[in-house]
Amino acid sequence: MNQKRRNVMAVILIAIIVICIIGIMAKKPAGDDKPATDKKETVESLTISDSSEKEAETTGKSATVDGVDVIFSDNVKNDATGNARLAKVTGEKSVEEYVLDYYKMYFKSDQEVHAIVNYTLNTTACVTSVGDKINVRIYEHIDGEEQDAKKLFTGEKYAEYNVDKATGTIDKVE
Repeated sequence: MNQKRRNVMAVILIAIIVICIIGIMAKKPAGDDKPATDKKETVESLTISDSSEKEAETTGKSATVDGVDVIFSDNVKNDATGNARLAKVTGEKSVEEYVLDYYKMYFKSDQEVHAIVNYTLNTTACVTSVGDKINVRIYEHIDGEEQDAKKLFTGEKYAEYNVDKATGTIDKVE
């Protein structure tokens, strides 16, 4: 099952890279006043789902945070608040180690709630902004929870950290 997940993630990453390359290589037709950097039109012509389209646009901008490859989405299915965001990562680095750089890159508002699913560590982190701190709660990943906002963070809680936004100091919450 784990190998199957890795294969699916590899296919998704390859598809995103191909979409980005096609967007970069797209040339502006003669007489067209739109800038050649309008990638949304190119992505739509490939008939890719809305969530993959948003992931491609965001990751085309930046897909690495402190050495961790990130596939980011601005929306999550069944999110009633409109504030849920989803990031999918692989690797041995735990979220609290790179969350400050992640926060600076992906948070547009302190009302957002970010779910960071790490398929290598089999964890889902809940990342929120609380005043001058970033709160990180790490849960056991439950298969498919990233497909539905109502199922996020339902696994067993492993740990909780507060990271100072100014200094990057990590404090474990007891």
